[in-house]
Amino acid sequence: MKSKGLFNAFDDVWMHAGVRTPMVDYCGALGHVSPTDLGIKVAREALARAGIPAADIDSVITGNMAPGDFDQFFLPRHIGLYAGVPQEVPAIMVQRICGTGFELFRQAGEQIQSGVCEAALVVGTESMTRNPIAAFDHRTGFKLGAPVGFKDYMWEALKDPAAGINMIQTAENLARKYGITREQVDQFASDSFAKAVAAQSSGFLAGEIVPVVSEKFEQDGYQPRGIRLQGKVTEVMADTHPRVSPVDVLARLRPVFDGGVQT
Repeated sequence: MKSKGLFNAFDDVWMHAGVRTPMVDYCGALGHVSPTDLGIKVAREALARAGIPAADIDSVITGNMAPGDFDQFFLPRHIGLYAGVPQEVPAIMVQRICGTGFELFRQAGEQIQSGVCEAALVVGTESMTRNPIAAFDHRTGFKLGAPVGFKDYMWEALKDPAAGINMIQTAENLARKYGITREQVDQFASDSFAKAVAAQSSGFLAGEIVPVVSEKFEQDGYQPRGIRLQGKVTEVMADTHPRVSPVDVLARLRPVFDGGVQT
């Protein structure tokens, strides 16, 4: 068994363009939008920015963790097809939890380096808001009075039943292991928000974002689909969560665990 992690280095493999949607709050402006449609949106925009015709794409590689719609089985295929990629081009979905984005580029690099393809379309998409409330034992019905077993897909994903702990406990374990204090955590959080707010205010992030509006995606031979924003929202142009967070304000928040570093 190798003692080191996975590593790849590629020669003459290039990233031509990159773009993302705004990152908005949980249950926010994009809460009713399917991850597939968010993926289609950025796929079309990435191809346009790169100046690469969709017909020249040889491989579609997508990443997603949690199902966010009933057609999620087809997420990689639909992202490719509605971006204009030919039907003959293979599409795959990758899941490596938090490392999924890195894995997408690694697999694209390997395919290009090995000659499997010359141009790959790489798309990661996720919606925490649309994580389902699911019951996996419902197919045979429920007995009267028996628990139905519905659980929050997202909440359950934050807990590893093998280790018997959740992500919050993991972070607390790391804080103890590396001697990270509550004050250091608050300072890091405050600095991170300050940098995000400054980058947003200066327009530094604008170039990497494609605004999301209500629109229809039409492609010859396929049923139309698209994005429909809810309520009075007509356009989502920027990340919504970054805000000024002074250290003294963060210090007044109650920790999740007594003596812990997270609030």
